[in-house]
Amino acid sequence: MERPGSRNGPEHFSNYYLVSPFKFGIDAKLAAQLDGKAVSLKGTLIYRDDQTMIEVAEGSLKTDATRGPAAVTNAILASVSLGEQTLRGEIVDSKCFLGVMNPGQLLPHRACAIRCISGGIPLVLLVRQSDGTAHYLLLVSRAGLPVNREVLNLVAEPVQITGEVIRQGGLLVLRADPVNYRRVVN
Repeated sequence: MERPGSRNGPEHFSNYYLVSPFKFGIDAKLAAQLDGKAVSLKGTLIYRDDQTMIEVAEGSLKTDATRGPAAVTNAILASVSLGEQTLRGEIVDSKCFLGVMNPGQLLPHRACAIRCISGGIPLVLLVRQSDGTAHYLLLVSRAGLPVNREVLNLVAEPVQITGEVIRQGGLLVLRADPVNYRRVVN
């Protein structure tokens, strides 16, 4: 989505995770059809810190024929590799963690998170620095595909993941093979 007051470049767009109502992600077939296209939608804003999500109202996600796809595609393609990194954190379901549930993390939320992640809600690795600052990384496979089903046994536990970190506008993405995710034993 175009960010008000911004003129161009990747900062010209805001990044939003999109989810369906209840414990479901956006329909994968619909998302593939709309990938790289300008869209319009109605929904409810969900947010925490600098992370934003829209719970899309049923039937409202459509191609926006009034706007060309070039600017959208260019912003999406403007990704920068931050290199191979090893990060420690917790796998959370983004919808609950960003504001739908409290606490939305750790063992009290594990059963709910597993249901949300099984329904296609985007996975996020929550990484906290020693000063408490949170960083959020969308988790995908090395090929950029969802890894929801492969990591259910690691939800709400400390993990270590090594993979390529990519910045796409304001979004951080961690591309890593789920078989290499490691539970951290304290």
